[in-house]
Amino acid sequence: MPSDGPCVFSGRAAIYFGDEEYFDDGKGHVLNYNQPLAVCDKTAKALLSLHRSDIYVSESTYFYDGGGCC
Repeated sequence: MPSDGPCVFSGRAAIYFGDEEYFDDGKGHVLNYNQPLAVCDKTAKALLSLHRSDIYVSESTYFYDGGGCC
């Protein structure tokens, strides 16, 4: 179990659309330009807390079929 709690997937995705080829949060999550990445709720919250205008994080869809971070 990670020290910051479990990863819970609720069908969220993050998309990076900035000026670089990719965004690396330094915590194991690399967002390639314009490619959606399934992220757990914990990672979605962390990305949203960065307040970046070049990262979109979707709302939960409650659909998940594999892949993702963590």
